[in-house]
Amino acid sequence: MDGAAKRKLEVTLVTLLGAAVAFLMIFPIIWLCFSSFKPSSELFAYPLHLFPQNPDASSYAGVVEDGLFNYVKNSLFLAIVGTVITVVISAMCGYALAIYRKEITYVNKVFAVFLLGTLIPGEILTIAQFTVVSEMGLYNNIWGCILPVVTTTTGIFMYRQHYMSIPLELVESGRLDGASEFHIFRALMLPLGSSVTVTLTIFSFMWRWNDYILPLMVLSDQDNFTIQIAIKSYIGTMGVDWNSILAASILSIIPIIVIFIILQQYITGGLAASGVKG
Repeated sequence: MDGAAKRKLEVTLVTLLGAAVAFLMIFPIIWLCFSSFKPSSELFAYPLHLFPQNPDASSYAGVVEDGLFNYVKNSLFLAIVGTVITVVISAMCGYALAIYRKEITYVNKVFAVFLLGTLIPGEILTIAQFTVVSEMGLYNNIWGCILPVVTTTTGIFMYRQHYMSIPLELVESGRLDGASEFHIFRALMLPLGSSVTVTLTIFSFMWRWNDYILPLMVLSDQDNFTIQIAIKSYIGTMGVDWNSILAASILSIIPIIVIFIILQQYITGGLAASGVKG
């Protein structure tokens, strides 16, 4: 077998393997989608079948009547506002940790502290977060789900690594021209980090949209529930409303899929940019 044929065989095998892995990852979503149109009598019928024999969309109408769009509105507010604040804070911190690394000797030590914070499981912080939220008077308030998690080491790391790949001479030239530090950050560095911004926006939106533990602890009024807490409410002491859970779950993943499809071309570039070291 010559080199070209061997190369073609390798590409074919890798493609088939990738397709198989992709199918295994997406198949549960396909099953979830078709099962959401099954009546209760078919959900656990044996033998199992993928396609509904008697399609029924009443579960979708039911979750809409239960106030699904109000929960979606709450989740959108949490995800959008939280993402904007997270991106701004991460960009500023990443800028400071990268640009001042030679001017301020302890900057790298500060960054090391940030990294050490990732070793602490998030579950350990839940009690402290709830205490802070309560003391600030934000219990049963959507802001109590936003403010405790607006900083993320992942976002700071991505911006820092990207800004470290940019020559410091650009910043120095801006200072010589009389530009303020904020103007240099806003007009020069932030546009140069647009790929990281888009990537972090996608990730942060997904984190906030899928957040469950913190809203579960903070929100008690049903009118303030996010979509994830609303789905959990279909699990009652008398049983589980599987049809409503399936329908609401499908509707809850649509915004994530739409955002990912629109912005997925920027993810690879953003991750690659954040991994470059200066």
